[in-house]
Amino acid sequence: MKFQYSHLSSGQFESLVIHLCYELLGFATETFSGGKDGGRDSRFEGRANLYPSAAEPWTGVTIIQAKHTSAYNKKFSDGEFFGTASSEVDGEIPKIVKLIKSDSLRNYFLFSNRKLPASAGLTIRDYISGQTGLHSSNIGLVGVEQFENYFKRFKHIPSDVGLNPFDMPLNIEPDELAEIIVSLKNNLKAISKADLGRKIVRVSFERKNQINNLSGPYGSTIKKKIGELYQVQDFLAMPENEVLQQLYMQSAEELAAKVCVLRSPDQKFDVVLEKIIELLLERDTDLRSNKTLTRLMIYYMYYHCDIGEEDAAAAE
Repeated sequence: MKFQYSHLSSGQFESLVIHLCYELLGFATETFSGGKDGGRDSRFEGRANLYPSAAEPWTGVTIIQAKHTSAYNKKFSDGEFFGTASSEVDGEIPKIVKLIKSDSLRNYFLFSNRKLPASAGLTIRDYISGQTGLHSSNIGLVGVEQFENYFKRFKHIPSDVGLNPFDMPLNIEPDELAEIIVSLKNNLKAISKADLGRKIVRVSFERKNQINNLSGPYGSTIKKKIGELYQVQDFLAMPENEVLQQLYMQSAEELAAKVCVLRSPDQKFDVVLEKIIELLLERDTDLRSNKTLTRLMIYYMYYHCDIGEEDAAAAE
């Protein structure tokens, strides 16, 4: 189950980390405590249960840190977090060195609600290792991707700390859609104008609008884009765009599921579509740079019946 971690408080995020460490390290994991410098650390001493593996677990003193950000779509490689003299990681180096001397620290475990590409993980581990003397195998980094994998295995943790994903704001991952939009922008001129005599196989548009409580004026706005919607269809249907087709299906499936679960029964679908567009533009710079195409893609998802309810008996 995916969470919008940026909407958690620092305390909620720390609670998730501690309960995860109960599983990975052991129940001797201490709760987070404030340091003299305002930093908050947790500590575990002993033989870890599962990290980095059950066959070769960490032993000795492990210091755990949780770095939470309320910003969306942030990465470990962002300058404020790593790679500059004033970054958060650089600020921790003197503390790690001190704890190696004063507390016999052997392992360093850093959690953050940021994305952690594999290349960035290697770079950061090597940097911390070079600055502190810790071996890179004794440095653990966990980002949002790994959180999701862990919570698939330890499904009880979110409920143990009182979190329900359906009580949180709509979580939309823009990355896959952004990749499609950028490619569409670069290739749209090469796509011939659509043959408006064709039809997208779908439920009657008027019937779909009625089922989903979409207003007449908003429906008319979408229909004005019909020629461009067919161009999107042609673009996605090109054999060379097979990867983009898969990304589109994943994005549409995720949006459709979340809309079904989180939408209020009496809510106008106009509001739903506008909220989706607003969140996407807010959370990705590529989408913000291509607002018109982003809106067109969401219109296409609705018109193509990939989001919103449909009545199969009323199909064209």
